[in-house]
Amino acid sequence: MTDVNFEPDTGVRAKFGIVVSLVELSDGTTRVVLDDVSSREPKANTAWTFDTFYTHKRLPSGELDRMALSKDEYEGLGVAVLARLLALNGRVAPDEDAT
Repeated sequence: MTDVNFEPDTGVRAKFGIVVSLVELSDGTTRVVLDDVSSREPKANTAWTFDTFYTHKRLPSGELDRMALSKDEYEGLGVAVLARLLALNGRVAPDEDAT
């Protein structure tokens, strides 16, 4: 794994975010659930309020528990999270290649 260098937390948060949770299912899979949330006070110590369900992905529990998902699975989850955060916060840039 690549080392990540974290900067000190400034306490500032966006008004909109995502909660990611795991739901273990009886068939040996786990559902990764992404829900949209919002905050009246965008700061570190805030109460996030559920807004809407965004999406979910079912994954093999064993692979998930061992952090042994494929590169494509990790990439897909990362893209889903970042794309949603950009959309929620009005930061989707126009496609410069679009005609």
